[in-house]
Amino acid sequence: MFEAFLPYQPESAQLLSQQLSAHVFPQSVLLSGDRYTGRMSIALEIARVLSCAEDARNTCQCASCKDFSVYGMSNVVALGNRNHATRIEAAIAMVKERKDENSYLMLIRTVRIMLLQFHGALFASQEIKSSALFESAASVNDVLIEFEEAASAAQRKQLLDRLEAALKPLAPHVKRSSPLTISQVRSLQDWIMQTSFRDNVRCIIFEGVEESTEGARNSLLKLLEEPPKQTYIIVISENPARLLPTILSRLQRHQVRPLMKEATNRLIAEFFDSHSLSYTSLEHCILSKAGIPCEEITKQAQKIIESLCTMTSLASLELDSIIEIIDEPARLEYFLRQFQQGVREQFLLGKISYHAAHSFIQFASEAAHKAGIFNQNRRLLVESLYYRLQEVV
Repeated sequence: MFEAFLPYQPESAQLLSQQLSAHVFPQSVLLSGDRYTGRMSIALEIARVLSCAEDARNTCQCASCKDFSVYGMSNVVALGNRNHATRIEAAIAMVKERKDENSYLMLIRTVRIMLLQFHGALFASQEIKSSALFESAASVNDVLIEFEEAASAAQRKQLLDRLEAALKPLAPHVKRSSPLTISQVRSLQDWIMQTSFRDNVRCIIFEGVEESTEGARNSLLKLLEEPPKQTYIIVISENPARLLPTILSRLQRHQVRPLMKEATNRLIAEFFDSHSLSYTSLEHCILSKAGIPCEEITKQAQKIIESLCTMTSLASLELDSIIEIIDEPARLEYFLRQFQQGVREQFLLGKISYHAAHSFIQFASEAAHKAGIFNQNRRLLVESLYYRLQEVV
């Protein structure tokens, strides 16, 4: 178990393997850490090991592990605020570029992670009009099943065109899943209490709980209090400090470390691009493959920082041109993270005081939080952030 993770996340692989082998893995766990460090992949590997009918080795061929190999399992639900669009677009780009087994498998798995939010257990939590979304999700899954069985390049090319067309009705939900709702938690409670599943492992993965409503968090708390036997809840969080203390107290925390540079290069070379040294991070690689101009966005973040360091205001036209480049959710998120990273670097160089650096990072973090939860107008958000930053200087 976790053999595939050893080259990339050795600490997590070893610790989790020990817990699972000793049968002391908790029913409720928190996987905290930065995005693009493999938290979701680790959560799904935990679910695979718990569900395995044999020894849970990476090469296991039991029925459950075969389903998990293409993420076609029925006993896992995943909900959260993940932006699936960039990951799917990057996976499609890699299939078109590489046309090898790794790229096809990555595409199937990437799309299936998105489809976990359309699990049948959640159908009752949706409004009647949303049933069409579940039908669209089923259509996407049908294409993936054909993808798994396709043998020739011509078949796969035709199926790729069909997959892209099938994904279009789900576009808004692919870009960013909705925050967790009370009705979803209640539907999951009903699912795990069904007698037909009583002796089977069920895993529920929640991502970005800190961005959900207070009612949804309270419902989750009730679910965490006494999860039924064979039910495992995995919470993935980039900002665990924002979780309710009562939720944190019911989770055994596991920190997923940032990927080391060597591990990042190896991962990119194996699954994305042979020119791994062209990218500064896995995020940089995935976003670039999805068509996002990372270098240009980084340049604009540096331009903002330079204007703050030199106390020189950007002209309205300059600010407008920056906003135009980042006026899309994934681009804005990347811009804000690059801005924060740039501020840290300038602080270490002694060009920004601790007070200013702390304020800059805090304001950018708040802006990212607002953009994620309230879907605030991005132009107004960036403008107000810039003027707020200027007040610090």
